[in-house]
Amino acid sequence: MKTAIAAAAVCAVLCSAGQAAAQEDDWEFAEDPAQELTLAAVRYEGGQMILAQCQSGALTLAVTGLPESPEMLRLAATRADGRAANQIWIPLDGPGVFRSTSPGREARFMRGGGAYTVRTAVGARTAVSATFDLPSQSANLDRVLTTCGWALEDERDLLPEATVTLDRPRGGYRPPPYRPPPAPEREISCIVREMRLRDCRPDHPPYAGTRRAESLMRDVEGKRVFALPGTDPAAAEGSVFHVIASNQLLILVVQ
Repeated sequence: MKTAIAAAAVCAVLCSAGQAAAQEDDWEFAEDPAQELTLAAVRYEGGQMILAQCQSGALTLAVTGLPESPEMLRLAATRADGRAANQIWIPLDGPGVFRSTSPGREARFMRGGGAYTVRTAVGARTAVSATFDLPSQSANLDRVLTTCGWALEDERDLLPEATVTLDRPRGGYRPPPYRPPPAPEREISCIVREMRLRDCRPDHPPYAGTRRAESLMRDVEGKRVFALPGTDPAAAEGSVFHVIASNQLLILVVQ
């Protein structure tokens, strides 16, 4: 498979409505060692696709078929076993093509198969409601994750996501605009304990031990956090808080 074909595959798009059917028992798989390219994909009869690609050590998780939008999408996702997660997807080149800002975490969420459902909140500028039936096997998806150095399981995936912010909310508080970093692998997670960030660590193993990771963890560890308006501070105890860093080590919080 050539790079141009892979680029076209990344421009595969998540469907904006309805139920799609899985085509096989496992994800399709392709690789091109010369291009340092490994990918797994699920294609649907309506032309939609979900694609995980590792190229030169960088992981991309893309979905196609969503409504066209120049803005990011905040999606509430659920799996067949009832697990839920908040996800952020940003547009790629091409109509209706989006990539995850946390590809390792979201790819793990798709392991295990069954119904994968995503929805935007009521009143969102771009409305999305879609359900995808994922293959029951994920060995080929696992191959892509492993190639890019991601763990196949992470106990923090099972924790509730923190409803807190690093900035003290004031009247009329609105979360700051999200600016996705160029390298989504630079992600750190922390546990909220007594409204402070504790036990911070990189989520992408190859990032651990780097100077950038150590610097970011020093900046974040022990930081005070504040409950988002309308949420119970007690409910934040023991939840997981995700921080993504850019090349300039700007802290970008997933809320």
